[in-house]
Order: sequence, then C-alpha cells, then structure tokens
Amino acid sequence: MSRVALISDLNRAFDAQADPRNVAMIRRRHAFWAQLARRHGWDLAVCDVALLDAPQGVRGSVSWVDLPMLPRTAYRTVVARAVAAGATCVLDLPDNVERVLGLDQFYSVLTNAGVPTPRTALLPIDAAVAAAIDSPAAVRRLLTEAIYGALFDAEMDPHAGVFVRGFYSSAKSANPELYYGSNQADIEATVFEVIRRLRVALDVGGLALREHLDLERIELATAPGDRNPIRVPFEVRLTVLDGRLLMASYHGPFEALTDDVRRPLSDELTARSEVVQRAVRALLPALLTADLPANYVADVAFVRDGQPVVLELNPLYAAGYNVPSAHALLVAALGADLAHRAGYAELPWAEILDSAATLAGERVEQSPAVWLLGEWPGPSHPALAS
Repeated sequence: MSRVALISDLNRAFDAQADPRNVAMIRRRHAFWAQLARRHGWDLAVCDVALLDAPQGVRGSVSWVDLPMLPRTAYRTVVARAVAAGATCVLDLPDNVERVLGLDQFYSVLTNAGVPTPRTALLPIDAAVAAAIDSPAAVRRLLTEAIYGALFDAEMDPHAGVFVRGFYSSAKSANPELYYGSNQADIEATVFEVIRRLRVALDVGGLALREHLDLERIELATAPGDRNPIRVPFEVRLTVLDGRLLMASYHGPFEALTDDVRRPLSDELTARSEVVQRAVRALLPALLTADLPANYVADVAFVRDGQPVVLELNPLYAAGYNVPSAHALLVAALGADLAHRAGYAELPWAEILDSAATLAGERVEQSPAVWLLGEWPGPSHPALAS
C-alpha cells in the first residue's frame, strides 16, 4: 500500500473501445504521477480498483479517485470499497462530485449566485424511458410534449434554437452544432442522438435544453490569404482546488494540432490574454462564494459581444486537459495537496511550479494557453481584488 493512492479503473481506462485520446491522456497522467513521486520521494502510486480489497490496496492511504470518469453508481461503489478497505480518507466525496457533475444540481446554484450561464430547461428522464428511446419517433411519442412544456416553463423559444445535452454530460463531437435544433423534427432527432450516445457509457439522468448562444470562435489561417481558416472554440477552463483558483487554461484543441496550426493559435491566445484575465476577475467572486464544493472546474465561453458565460461545471477528478502545461500543473498542485494530507511537508508555490515544469518540459508561466492570476495557494487571491 502507498501513503497516497490514486485510484483508477484500469479496465475502463484502457478498454479496447475507449477513445484513444482519453487513453493517451490517462497514460500521461500516470506517467506524471510516477515522475512526481520520484522527484519528491513521496510514497505515491496508482492503484487499480481491482486491487482495492487486496492486502497491498489502500489501507492507511490518502486516496484520490482519478481518471477515467465513472458513472455515478460506479463512483459511489469505488469510494465505498476504498473506505471499507481502510483508506484514511477518500476524495472527492460522491456528493461533492455529483454537485458539479449534474447540470440539474449546479444550474440553480450558478443562477442564484449571479453567475452568467445559458438559460436552461431541465427535464428529468428515468432509465426506462431512456432505454425505450430507439428513434426520433419514440421521442415524439414519449417526450416531445414534456420537452415543449419544459421549454415553455423556462420561457424559452424553441425556434430561437436549442442545444441538447444530458444532465451529466454532453455528447462529444467536433461539431457541437450537431446537437442543436430549431424546429420540432430537428429537436426530436437531436434528442434521440444524444440519448443514444450517452446511455452507452454514462448516465443520461435527464435532458438539459439550453438556449443557443452565438459563441465566439478563433479562426486560424495557416497561410496568407487562406479562405478556409480552421475554426476552434474560444473556451477557457477555470480550475478550482481547495476553494481557490489554481489557473485558467485554454479548453479547445491544442496539443493535437500540428505545429503550423498551433503557432497561430498561440498567437491568438496571447492576443486575448487581457480578455481572459478580465473575464476571470469578473466571474471568480461569484463562483467562489457560490454553494459549490472545494474542487471543480468551470468551463467559460464568450458570446459575440465579448461577455463571458459559464457553460458547465465538472468534477476535478474527471477533468481532462488539452494543454500539457495545464495538465502538469494540475497534477503537481493536486499531488502536493494529497501528499500534505498524508503527512509530507507542504510545498511552496514556487516548488509546485518547478514540479509542473519538470513534468511538462516547459515553464507553465510561459505557456500562451495557461493564465496564472496569483500564487496558489494564497489567503487573498489577486483575482478577487477590485
């Protein structure tokens, strides 16, 4: 057993049907954990869920449930098994994970706190109904009346456009427009496709029908006069650890891009640095005073008039990072926090940054896709200053 255990479902992580991008990210995460343990001399290791009950499991360990993302019932089972196996503590608690996983739970928290977020109609769907949705016709028979009732109650006009996702996840696609509809037939077809995709691996829980916003995107011309520029999202992920902002980082494709595309993207992100920092300072006070758990990520986008909106929250344990420097800083800071809980000396911020640089092979402070707004952890965060 280790003093710090990173619990991971390796069968799920490396299943033959798993998304290769997720597999690569998890392999990198595990390599980062191993490097971090060697650098600081920490007794820290990844523990497969299959070994939780074994003698070499998690007894006496400070445990963190790590990637891959699990369905809610599976997550609760893993935490219960770790507690039963004698872990000193297991993080994050299931209730806290679900508070930032379910849009049905965090939507009202955001609106009550005054955090700008797309207007949303919430429609719970039980598992039996979700299982019976085998076509757009089934949606019309079983759900359409309820869908339009929910939209009416939320004072949303379906003809203005509706983006469809589940309570706990959106259906992943390089083209989010695929999950948008502005008439009954399109909405029914979209609902069918979203339910079909989500029920394969995760929970559906219900439908979140969100107003369509004209979000800003970044256009990347790879050559002078290019008439078909590549368009990527202009989205930023805020990482909150222990109730404090750790960083903001770009949340669109980055590492996966070729060098000739990543270079102009880096230039565009550098040019938008002030916009990002201004948005973080505008959003952070309400986020940090909202009734939210200590650990989560908030994904921020920008409407065409430049105003930031929080699209969604996610649990920190399940947060993926497209920017290697951001991923490295998350592991370095989280590792330091877990190691301190296990009795190791607390690391200063400068050492956490050095650790992240070792993992990423570059200084986080120099990345155009990561924004640090003060030293974490600090009793008075500069981002809260007026």
